[in-house]
Amino acid sequence: MRNTAKLIALGLTCFASSATADVLPLSWAMPSGMPPGPIDGSKVMLERSAAGAAMILETSELKPGHAITVWFVAIQSPENCASNPCTPMEAMGMVDKMNSVATNAGGTVVAADGSIRVQGFLPVGEVAGNFYDTTFTAPETSEYHIVVHDHGPLIPELAADQISSFRGGCTAESVPPFYPDSSRTDGEGGPNSCITQQVALFVPAS
Repeated sequence: MRNTAKLIALGLTCFASSATADVLPLSWAMPSGMPPGPIDGSKVMLERSAAGAAMILETSELKPGHAITVWFVAIQSPENCASNPCTPMEAMGMVDKMNSVATNAGGTVVAADGSIRVQGFLPVGEVAGNFYDTTFTAPETSEYHIVVHDHGPLIPELAADQISSFRGGCTAESVPPFYPDSSRTDGEGGPNSCITQQVALFVPAS
């Protein structure tokens, strides 16, 4: 989702007024090729409310100069997943059962020390840039996958798409086959390979 500054400010006010935000480290995702497990010094703060979900992400060990997008995936019917937490295949490839919402939370370029900081807000209702024909109605009970997506080295003429879309700067072949077709047309393609590097999974209380 291409958030406006106003929306982000509205969503993140909850962090100033609440000490109940869930905080988790990020872990290496399978496509990264890294051993699974938490990444030292990384964290995602996620606050759920009736108005939506707000997050602040800080992480490192990424490649300096690479373009990065961060994604909200909200699985509104996680009880339909066969596993807990839901698998990427369930979250992204079974929307009829999961009633998922998937949209951009923000983007940036990796700093010289390999770090990024991204914040975003996912409001209830119709979601701009959602990969699916779904409406966000269950912010307080959804399972959230917060995903760090690497678009490869920054390409000046494609830079805007690389930090605001799913496929910006990358080949169609680098999009996982079970992802919806809308993800393959989100942004102008290019020669790089897009790879999901890191993820944090927020499972709702049972």
